[in-house]
Amino acid sequence: VLFYSLAQWGNHWVSTVGYAVSDSPEGPFTPKGKVFDSREVNVENSIDQYFYEEDGKYYMLWGSFFGIYIMELDVTDDVMITPKLDTKRQIAGNAYEGINLWKRDGYYYLIGSCCEGQKSTYTTVVARSKDLFGPYVDKQGGQMLDNKHEVILHKNDRFVGTGHNSTLLEDDEKNTWMLYHAFELERLDAQRQVLLDRILWDEDGWPYVDKLEPSYGAFRPVIK
Repeated sequence: VLFYSLAQWGNHWVSTVGYAVSDSPEGPFTPKGKVFDSREVNVENSIDQYFYEEDGKYYMLWGSFFGIYIMELDVTDDVMITPKLDTKRQIAGNAYEGINLWKRDGYYYLIGSCCEGQKSTYTTVVARSKDLFGPYVDKQGGQMLDNKHEVILHKNDRFVGTGHNSTLLEDDEKNTWMLYHAFELERLDAQRQVLLDRILWDEDGWPYVDKLEPSYGAFRPVIK
């Protein structure tokens, strides 16, 4: 299943999450229509979706600077996907987009990009919860609904706009890795580039990148 966003720039009420299916990850993919649009769920800028599955249930997290939301989905055997609108809940404030979810040691970690501005001020941030539907909190108990969070990664003197990361991944030795994008200051014409950094975990189980900034080099993921 390939999910995608379709939106009209500058009109936040014209935004849709759609999907297509294929028997192979290489395609070809056949469009199945929309999962929902912004007016159906009453959420502006309904893009940047993240699909999550647990215990036989399916969920979608989505949103971009107008609140982050979660909602359960109904998925049939022939992959017809419809939202369960009565399950919709806001779980983060209006400072975030490009979110994803990672579960580790009983916590759900909500990771996203914060505070984009005219000079690529993206920062990758996190809050966590024992419950999938929140509340997601920072180390002091402040809620992500109130735009409170912990920083995983921010800019340095080489890269800016460090955000919009993908889901975390584990290699074959259980090291955790994160793909994200950034602008390299000396190569701005290259536009957004994809970077890979290792996620570390502190003694209280919070994720971070070493020095909280993009590395210039790192050991490779272990793929056996």
